[in-house]
Amino acid sequence: MTENTDFDEFAEYKRQSAEQRQKINNEVYDKILESAKFFLKKRQTNLVSDEIITALDRMEDASKTPNLNDITDIYLFESEFGLNPRDLTEEFLYITLIMISNHYEDKQMQYIENIILSDSKFRGSNALQFYLKIGTSHKEKREYILSFIENNIDQFPDGHKNMVAMFIKTFLQGDKRAKVIFDKLNISNPEFHFKNKPTTTHNKPKPLKTYPKWWEFWK
Repeated sequence: MTENTDFDEFAEYKRQSAEQRQKINNEVYDKILESAKFFLKKRQTNLVSDEIITALDRMEDASKTPNLNDITDIYLFESEFGLNPRDLTEEFLYITLIMISNHYEDKQMQYIENIILSDSKFRGSNALQFYLKIGTSHKEKREYILSFIENNIDQFPDGHKNMVAMFIKTFLQGDKRAKVIFDKLNISNPEFHFKNKPTTTHNKPKPLKTYPKWWEFWK
C-alpha cells in the first residue's frame, strides 16, 4: 500500500467520522471525552486534583441523559469512528462501560441486541463486544446476557460466535451455563480465528494507528 493510498484512506475515514459524529448526542459525547482526558491524565501521572469532582459530575450527568441508547451510539461511534489517540479512546470506552452502562435496563440491552442480530459486520461486532463487556463488568447483568446468547447463538455469524467463545474461554470458564454455550459452539481455539480474521470484515477505512485486540480492553 502506497503512502498516497494510506493518506486517501485516512482522509475518507475522517470524512466518515465527521458524518457519523452528526448522528450522535454531541453534548453527552463531549462530557465523556472531557472526563476521559482527566482520568487518563490521572492514571498516567497519579494526579491529585479537585477536578475529579467535576469529571465525576460530568459522567453522572451523562448517565442521566433521557435516552440511554444515546450512550450506546456514542460508544459504538468512538469504537469505530473516533479520531482520538489510542490511549484516550481506551479511557473513553472504559469509563463509559464502568460508569454509565451499569444504569442500563432491559430497553437499553435490547437496543444493543437488535444491532448484534441485524449487523454481521463491524458495527454488529462492536455492539457484541460492548454487550459482553457489560456482562464482565456488571455481574448482575451476566445471566441476562447469557440467556440472550444461548437463545440466539444459532443466528450469530461466525465472527460473533468466535467472539462469544473467546469471552467465555477468557472470563467464564467456571460458569456452568457458559460452558454449555461454549460446548455448543465447538470452537476450541477462538484466538486462532481472530488472528486470521479476513480483512473484508472491516469494511470501513481506519486511521493509521494500532489498536489492541478487543479482549485486551478487559485486562
